[in-house]
Amino acid sequence: MKKAVVLGMILLALGTFAFADGGVTVGLDFGRTQFVLASGSSVSGSQVMGQSWVDPLGTFPTGERQDFQFAWSNQYMGVNSTFYIGNGYGTPAATYPNLYVQALYGTLKLIPDMFSVVIGEFQADGWDHFRLDSPHPIYDVNNNNVGRFVAWGAILDLMPKDSGFEAGVYLKTPDPTQSTEISGALSNDAVILAYTVPNLVKVMAGTNTFATYNGVGGSSERNILASVQLLMVANLTAFDEFYFAGFDQTPSVTIYSDELAFQYVMKPLTIIFAGFFGGNSAGAGTVTSRFPGYGSPDYARFWGLGADYTVWALDPEFIYDTGMGFSLGLYASIWAVSTSNAGVNYIVEPYVKLNNFGLRIAFEYAGNSQSGAVSTWAIPILIDWGF
Repeated sequence: MKKAVVLGMILLALGTFAFADGGVTVGLDFGRTQFVLASGSSVSGSQVMGQSWVDPLGTFPTGERQDFQFAWSNQYMGVNSTFYIGNGYGTPAATYPNLYVQALYGTLKLIPDMFSVVIGEFQADGWDHFRLDSPHPIYDVNNNNVGRFVAWGAILDLMPKDSGFEAGVYLKTPDPTQSTEISGALSNDAVILAYTVPNLVKVMAGTNTFATYNGVGGSSERNILASVQLLMVANLTAFDEFYFAGFDQTPSVTIYSDELAFQYVMKPLTIIFAGFFGGNSAGAGTVTSRFPGYGSPDYARFWGLGADYTVWALDPEFIYDTGMGFSLGLYASIWAVSTSNAGVNYIVEPYVKLNNFGLRIAFEYAGNSQSGAVSTWAIPILIDWGF
């Protein structure tokens, strides 16, 4: 019986390859794995050094994660899947409690090189045509994931080849174990347009919702977004992105955030930066949590800050390639909130990276400018390997 099963799997694989005009991609990563060799804090009386898979701040990346991917496509259709093992998020598979379905969707290329329909589940590492992320190699610095299509659903993607134009319409649906009213489902759509002028600029505008879908897992707070990406300067990656949300809330709330990010490579030095400015004006409401039922929504870098505030943040990073097989890096993060007694928060993280081995050893120190504030330190080791 086992031989028959193995033979069937081989025949299925051969049949798949026979029709794989677009190719087959298989990957396995032991990636973004962080082990904290030692850590501690300035809490009074605390003299214990810890060791864990997560640093004291819980910053990204956290813990150990392995993942594997499979993608296949031909002229008319395609399949993509990404699964996480260990530290991850998504839908836990019933057969293995630590196996997470991160992305699992199929593509129908109804008009090849022009119009496709994508159906399935989308989480991180999924369908991100309209999501912008800063070039920071380790830290996932982005504008609250605005533009990301997340949840179960269907995507209509119009992208005529060589036109520079793309339009995405996303219809979110409940996952297969849930149901919702049609009126709620229709309020969880997304429409985003993008146009690229080669070697000059790319502009993008649209609207989508932050939550998964109405009724289960969050409400449908809508945002509008716009961005500009510069393409005319060699070795420069740069964009500015703005979103506005909250106009569909009761009581009324105004939420906005702008991110400016760039990377400039002038070998052997690479300069990376992301800056934010945003705010939340909740009026008569109070902001205590981003989850429904606890007041007005709050999309600032750190939530639960109060009814009215502004926030700014700076995330610079410098990487110097020594030419001797390793690079020296310095990452920093500074942010502050316009609430009383908030102080200025900061992270300073110098590191050494072995270029050919995916190994990064850092020293992370974090604190606050307030007198007597708790500070933490950690020595995280990051490993990134795979195929």
